[in-house]
Amino acid sequence: MVFVPGKRAGRADRRTMYKAIAISSLCVAVLASCDSPHPAFAGVAKKTITVQGSVFHVRIKGDQAEAIRTNFERIPKIGETFPKAAAAIEQASGCRVRPNSLTGDPARMTALLDCN
Repeated sequence: MVFVPGKRAGRADRRTMYKAIAISSLCVAVLASCDSPHPAFAGVAKKTITVQGSVFHVRIKGDQAEAIRTNFERIPKIGETFPKAAAAIEQASGCRVRPNSLTGDPARMTALLDCN
């Protein structure tokens, strides 16, 4: 596609432009949501915690915690990520993660806290 001043863009040119705008908008939306907390944690300050190379943004609200992994990991596995997230939550909160309360996926995890 070549831009010629004074010449109107044809349908094919406009379709290409609309596709490019749509793809760009999608990329911006995806990147903007990488560290967005669940609505239950909206407005809660985050703490950045690194555990064994994994970086988490941890938010604590009452007896609940949310950990969002923010670094790239090639094919992250729950069995490797969950213990790191639990350690990050415990470090950020000063409380223990309740047994069997850690749920989620390798990108976003939530847990209940035991602060007694």
